[in-house]
Amino acid sequence: MKRSHILLFGANAFGTGLLAPVLSLVLLSHGATMENLSLCIGIFAVMVVVLELPSGILADLIGRKRIFLISACFMMANYALLLFSRHFLMLAAACAMQGIGRAFSSGSIEALEIETYLCEHEGRNLEKINSTMAVIESVGLASGSIAGGILGYLDVSYSLLLILAFILQILILGLAAWFVKEPPRKKSPLSPVLQLKEQVRGLYHSLLHSLPVTTIVLMSAACGMLLCTVEVYWQPTLKTFLPEQLGWIFGVVTCLGYLGVTIGSKAAEAVMQSKRTVFTQEKSWRTYWILRFLLILSVAVLGFTRRVWLFPVLFVLVYVVLGAGNLIENTIFHGTVASSQRAGMMSLLSLSLRAGGLGTSLLGSLIISGLSLPYVWLLLPLFSALLIGGIMIFHHRSAANCRTAKAGC
Repeated sequence: MKRSHILLFGANAFGTGLLAPVLSLVLLSHGATMENLSLCIGIFAVMVVVLELPSGILADLIGRKRIFLISACFMMANYALLLFSRHFLMLAAACAMQGIGRAFSSGSIEALEIETYLCEHEGRNLEKINSTMAVIESVGLASGSIAGGILGYLDVSYSLLLILAFILQILILGLAAWFVKEPPRKKSPLSPVLQLKEQVRGLYHSLLHSLPVTTIVLMSAACGMLLCTVEVYWQPTLKTFLPEQLGWIFGVVTCLGYLGVTIGSKAAEAVMQSKRTVFTQEKSWRTYWILRFLLILSVAVLGFTRRVWLFPVLFVLVYVVLGAGNLIENTIFHGTVASSQRAGMMSLLSLSLRAGGLGTSLLGSLIISGLSLPYVWLLLPLFSALLIGGIMIFHHRSAANCRTAKAGC
């Protein structure tokens, strides 16, 4: 991976992590109230969900680099509006810009980087580029979160933080425009409308006829449920038994989680590239299922620990297992999906992940209102286990039927 591309991906992840630890506080200091805070975040979420898949399809049609540059412009508009916002309407517009920017950036530049790697290495060692990208993202998010927390502490108006985020976005735009090269796309004789229809039809066909793609899209929703369970409920759970003088530990735990993804991803890469271990397709799937069920177990155990020293250890373990499983998932996925559909499929994965998170939000609210917080850590992993178990059975039966049909021919 080129150094300029490493800097681009790292800066993009750093910018995402920069506002993560103080986003609600930034909104509250620039025009939001406690009554409409959730509405601001909801506007962002709706824009992402609505535009996630269309933006991926557009990236496949008109170019991944072009869509990423558009996303950078929307993010710049978001930070500028936030900086000068003093009332709800401008804040709502900023949140909409942020949602559009996030949707357009999802999968666009990553798809181009993976395709470049596949061309240069003739489709070999796909796990290496996936691992490299995962490590860059994790380190960028971790360092961005730490920097955002420090800047937020130094400047309670968050103006310095927003100015830095805006300047960083200019850097990202410049890096992408100058250093990212995309081969010219073949002109299609079809009209733009017909091209769009063909692209949507191709995605639908892949979902129906490619078992690995279908399985991974379904698994993305199941993993989204588990990931959202951790992200939403780990802080209130830790707070119930954390001594008051250790309140600073929340930022440390968040950073350790990002680093856990790096550890898991690099460990899985080392195993997959080991000469002693030959990772056939069957072995990859078997390891993938094991890691996903280990993820369920580690999430459940995390929710029931009541020792301050053990909680960060288990929290890191959750993300180590997640990172290892994600590397195998991405290797299978990108080795299967067609290049002409890569960005659209990556957006579909992201949409599925968000759908799983939404399911957790709804179920979690019902569980807490009817029972209590500890039941979240019991029932949501249990539901995820049933869902993943069902997907695994579906995958194996479908694969067996496919082998039988081929043998019959």
